[in-house]
Amino acid sequence: MKNVRKNVRFQFLAGAVLSLMIFSGCDLFKSGKNKVLVVNVLNEDLYNDCHIPGSIQVDFDKVADASKRWSKSSKIIMYCANYACSASASAARDLKAQGFDAYEYGAGMAGWLQAGLPVVGAAQSPYLHQSNDKPSESAHDVPEVTTEELQQLLNVKGEQ
Repeated sequence: MKNVRKNVRFQFLAGAVLSLMIFSGCDLFKSGKNKVLVVNVLNEDLYNDCHIPGSIQVDFDKVADASKRWSKSSKIIMYCANYACSASASAARDLKAQGFDAYEYGAGMAGWLQAGLPVVGAAQSPYLHQSNDKPSESAHDVPEVTTEELQQLLNVKGEQ
């Protein structure tokens, strides 16, 4: 019985530490010397329905405040719903202007899910299952990360 209590206590503490890291904006992913912070700018309900494992949720209108806790030496990748959503590009643009190494993941949550990559959540939101074609012309003035590049940065395996 003592081993069961220790295990439960360890799981609780490990969960508490991970939660603290996520909610404080701690850089969770490391790629060589660079740290990568992946930020979902959709609202909390959409984030809870489906998000990239390890990403954090920051409402679009709260990114400026949250970024005060982030390292400017980290690579920050912003994402939202899909190619039609411009929130991640706007947030990345604002971060770039503040001196952050910021990028947009334009395919968004729909692109990640449709590529067969792992997600957290039930993935029930209709936008996740709708067509998500990249526009032929991109008017973005911020660097964009592809699904494959993000997958490599996070060292995530897809469905085979």
